[in-house]
Amino acid sequence: MKAFNTVLKVLTAIAAVAGAIYIIATYGEQIVAWAKRMLAALPKCPCDAEVVFDAAGEDETPVEEAPAAEENAPAEPAEEPAPEVVVSEHEPVAEEADFAE
Repeated sequence: MKAFNTVLKVLTAIAAVAGAIYIIATYGEQIVAWAKRMLAALPKCPCDAEVVFDAAGEDETPVEEAPAAEENAPAEPAEEPAPEVVVSEHEPVAEEADFAE
């Protein structure tokens, strides 16, 4: 009985591998197209510049040298614009009267 169970497990594993190969061979192009659509729908990197890496994983983007006058100048914090608030017509909006006692 042990030998039968072992043979059954091996045949099941072989059938699973054969099924996976069949599915990939049959629907491979559709799977790749779906994956490309999903990856294209992901949010993009908010970086300003595109960074290119070589095969070793090192940054190949040229580094710009800053002028000497800017090196000694104190860094001023950049003013960021206030985030725009978008309210949907279906979202409840709290008013000041809601918080008054």
